[in-house]
Amino acid sequence: MKKILYLSLIFFIISNSIFAQSTDDSNSHKKFVEDFDYLITELKLQHQGLYEYVGKNETNSKIDSIRNTLETGQTKLEFYQKLRYVIGLTNEGHTSIDLPRWSMIKFGLSKSFIPLTVKLCNENLIVTQNYGKEVLGLKKGVKILSINGSKVSEILKKVYPLIPTDGFNKTSKSEWVGGLNFSLLYKLVYGKEKKFKIEVQEFNKNKTQTLTIPAIRFTKFKTKNAKFASQDFDYNHFKFEHINDSIAYLSIPSFGDDHINYEKFYQSNFKKIDSLHIKHLIIDIQANGGGTEGNENLLYSYLSNKIIQKYKQVTMLPKPYRKNKDKEGYIEDEWKLEDTIAKRGNFTLFSDYYSDLGYKKPQKELIYSGKLYVLISGKTFSGGAEFASLIKMTNRGIFIGEETGGTYEGNVSGYSEYIKLPNSKIEVKIPTVHFQINVEPKIKGRGVIPNYEVPQTWNDYLNGRNTKKDFTIKKIME
Repeated sequence: MKKILYLSLIFFIISNSIFAQSTDDSNSHKKFVEDFDYLITELKLQHQGLYEYVGKNETNSKIDSIRNTLETGQTKLEFYQKLRYVIGLTNEGHTSIDLPRWSMIKFGLSKSFIPLTVKLCNENLIVTQNYGKEVLGLKKGVKILSINGSKVSEILKKVYPLIPTDGFNKTSKSEWVGGLNFSLLYKLVYGKEKKFKIEVQEFNKNKTQTLTIPAIRFTKFKTKNAKFASQDFDYNHFKFEHINDSIAYLSIPSFGDDHINYEKFYQSNFKKIDSLHIKHLIIDIQANGGGTEGNENLLYSYLSNKIIQKYKQVTMLPKPYRKNKDKEGYIEDEWKLEDTIAKRGNFTLFSDYYSDLGYKKPQKELIYSGKLYVLISGKTFSGGAEFASLIKMTNRGIFIGEETGGTYEGNVSGYSEYIKLPNSKIEVKIPTVHFQINVEPKIKGRGVIPNYEVPQTWNDYLNGRNTKKDFTIKKIME
C-alpha cells in the first residue's frame, strides 16, 4: 500500500482566489445548506481527524455555528471561507479542497499577482525570485517590510488561517507560505491589484526603500522569466558528504521520489558510513514532506537493530473500507472490519514493514550504531514526520532545527476519497487512513520538538548555507 503526500496547496489557494473574485446569486441559501450538510455527512463517515484533537461536542457545536451563518444572498467567497473553517476542524494537512481545473486556468490569466517568490527565514520575509520586470533596487535576498501599506506581520496574520496544518502546528505555515504560494495567498486576501508598493531592506543595512512593482499573470511564473540566479541548498537533494574523519552528512529530501532507488541509495551510503568508521551521522530531513510508506521504515532499519511497534493501530471508517475492501492493496494488508472500525493487519504495524516495495532487511554490519543528529523543519511532514517520530520514540538521535510540520502521534492520510458537492461543484479530497504512532505525547497536536531550535538565517540564505547543518557540525566539534 502506498501513502503519498497530496498537499495540492497551490490548487487550494487558486480555488480560494477564484471564489474571492465572483458572486453568484443563483446559489440560494437552500443550495448552500445542501452542500454544507453533504460535506459534513461525508467528513463524519470518512475522515477520522474530525474529532481527533478537539472533542466531539465542541466540534459539532462549531459546525452548527457555521451552518447557522449560511444566509441568503451571501457570496461564493463567504460560503467557501466557511467551508475552509470546516476543513480546518479536521486539523489534518492532507485534506484539500479544489475547484474544476478550467476555473483555475481562467483565474491564472488575471494580471494581478505579485511577481515574486519568497522564503520566511526566522520571521524575515526574503525575496527569492522575480518573474516580472526588472526594478532598480529589487534584488534577491532583500527583506520585505510592507506591501501597499500593510506590514508583513499583518499580512501573515491574515494568510496563515488559509494554510491547512496537522494538529495545532505553526512551523508548517511558515514554510508553506513561501515560494509562489505567497503571491496567490496575498491576492486571495487583498484582491486584485495592478501594482504593488513594496518596502524593502537589504541585509545589514538600516536604510529602506519603497519600490513600485507591476503585477503579472500567474502564467508568467516560469523559469524562462526568472530574473535572479537560482539559489540551491544541499537539503533539497539526495546527498552523502564526508565532512571529516568522524562526521558524515546524509540528506534525504523526500520519501516519494520515483527517480531514486531507495534500497540501493541507503545500502550504498551506509556501506560508506561503515567503511569510513563514522562516529557522528547527520541525517537531513528538513525538506522531506513524505512519500511512499516503507521508505522511512527502511531508513530507520539502518539506524537500529531492533524491530519496534511503530503504530498502535492503522484504522479506517466503514464507508471507505466497504467501498475498497476488494482492491489488491487492502487484501494484501489484511484489512478487516471489526465492529465500527476497519483495522489493517498487525504485521503492518512494525518498523520492518516495507509496504509492497519488496525491500530486504539491511545487512547487520551496515546498521549504524554511532551518534545520530536529525535536522527537521516545518516542511518535515507526513512520512518525513513519521521517521522523526520513530527516532524520537526510541531516543535514537538528537533533533536540530524547528518543530516538524507533521504531528508526533501520526496523521490521517493514505488512501483518499474524492467528493464533489452537488450544487457548487467544489471538490474535496478526504484522507481515510488513520496512522496512529505508538506514543503518548504530553501535548497532542504538536510535531517533534527539536533539542536545539535552529531556524535558517537570513545571512545564511544569502550565502547558500544550511544553517542547521553548520550549527550541528560546530556542536559536534566543540
